[in-house]
Amino acid sequence: MIILLALVAAACQTVKADPDAVSLTRAIYDELRLGQDTSLAAQAPALSGPQATAQFARLRGVIPPGEPHGMKVVGQAVRDIPGRGRAEAVSLEYDYGTARTLFQTRLFRPLGSKDWRVAAFNLRVATPRQLAVNRLAPIGKSPLQYAFLALALSSPLMMIAALVKVLRTPGLTYKWAWAPLCFIGLVGVQQNWATGQTLVVWNSVQFFGFWLSNRGSAFDPWFITATAPVVALLVLGGVIANPPRTAIRATA
Repeated sequence: MIILLALVAAACQTVKADPDAVSLTRAIYDELRLGQDTSLAAQAPALSGPQATAQFARLRGVIPPGEPHGMKVVGQAVRDIPGRGRAEAVSLEYDYGTARTLFQTRLFRPLGSKDWRVAAFNLRVATPRQLAVNRLAPIGKSPLQYAFLALALSSPLMMIAALVKVLRTPGLTYKWAWAPLCFIGLVGVQQNWATGQTLVVWNSVQFFGFWLSNRGSAFDPWFITATAPVVALLVLGGVIANPPRTAIRATA
């Protein structure tokens, strides 16, 4: 339980991005949606020219009108390039109520400089109906996805049941060693809940194994991770962690 709580706490941590990189990304998005092409070209000299201006107009045409209701950072990646500087990718998600936009920039800061330069940016727009496929909902899935979900949910339950059996088995020695072994599983399986695509890692040993993950954006699908509770099944079946019973002699 301590390990599980630690994992949940780590998953709930907010994304920490460079404040200057986030500010620049927000400024570029505002300049794009408000039609400030001159300022936008100054921010991204590599994206200037007639073709870039036409592209800006096409992107501006798909952005929902009005001010967004909210914004959050949903992605950030940093990479140091030896002898050159630092590259950073920032993803911001805007909520307009009737639609959401995902604005992503690739920035570069030369070695010794304090200012970020814009290398490229990308825009995605989708309605709540289009994004519904990425929700963690058990509706409209295939039979194989339901079977995998049943395995993912039953696996930790069987591990906990095996732990209870180990702790309550009289005469079992080294219970402190058997207890963590109940949570060992073989073969790691991860499924994209939106598409049903499944990745199987056969030569994998998992501890607990069950996990739900999402990058924090409505544009990203949920992934469900599970493992086969082999040790728990052996314990529950009495194959292992089952001390021999002492025969009881009937008294005359």
